[in-house]
Amino acid sequence: MSMSGNIDTITAVIIAGGKSRRFGTDKALYPFEGRPLIEHAAAVLRRIFTHVIISTNDIAKFSYLGIPCFADTIPGIGPLGGIYTALSTARTHYIFTAACDMPNLNEGLIRDMASLAHSYDIVIPRTKDGYEALHAIYSRACLPHIQRTIEAGRRRIVDFFEDVSIRHIEEDEIRQFGDPSRIFFNINYSDDLRRA
Repeated sequence: MSMSGNIDTITAVIIAGGKSRRFGTDKALYPFEGRPLIEHAAAVLRRIFTHVIISTNDIAKFSYLGIPCFADTIPGIGPLGGIYTALSTARTHYIFTAACDMPNLNEGLIRDMASLAHSYDIVIPRTKDGYEALHAIYSRACLPHIQRTIEAGRRRIVDFFEDVSIRHIEEDEIRQFGDPSRIFFNINYSDDLRRA
């Protein structure tokens, strides 16, 4: 499958449902290098994907972006709920998730991951720090496993991984596109803005 231009079989999902407690203010709309953080992610993803949506519980806040927004169908369970909602809502079999506070998304890495998606249930980077679960591709085949995880009272994204097929993107592969610590850098505290 050609990775040039848009990728019609994958919907990009910006996860923007967090409450920004550690940051102290709404970080999705916080100005970073001249524009709100979420706009950095949106700009990269729009270059790659035909379909881009936002997972958020405050739909009005992001309406100015012109990107469809969806609230969690099962609220109150964090990013896992956002992934579940996106897989249920997307018109495509696959989704690529990106956190709204990751300003350094790497287009080359995302395209490389997308080229592998159709053989696995999940394509996900894995570094010495663990999984990058909010920079990953999930297939609709994950839905029943996520639902069982939620029903069991578990909330971590990785809690259903043992039930699906996974393609790990290891550090040596990631480094072909850039420094993992930069690519996956996310902003949790205001001090992080100085290191971005």
